Amino acid sequence: METMGLRELNQNPSKAVARVRAGATIVVTDRGRPVLRLVPETAPETTLERMVAAGEVTPPADQGMPELALDLLPDVGSLSDLLIEDRDRERNR
Repeated sequence: METMGLRELNQNPSKAVARVRAGATIVVTDRGRPVLRLVPETAPETTLERMVAAGEVTPPADQGMPELALDLLPDVGSLSDLLIEDRDRERNR
């Protein structure tokens, strides 16, 4: 972890930003005492990830669609056949 004085940060902020952008964490000091920490930005979390981390929701145990639900879907044939039928109906109006 790097350190930088408050005066140096004030005089050359672009230097600090470049170092943090490169992945460094910088502790900024005022008269030798740490006052803040500059860290690289992380990828934003999704709302679900934030809620799970806060304990507000529990993630689903299974990520897929239940097999029983697939059995309830009608067998409609191929999408190509459906598209051809739909176009024929439109032409015959």
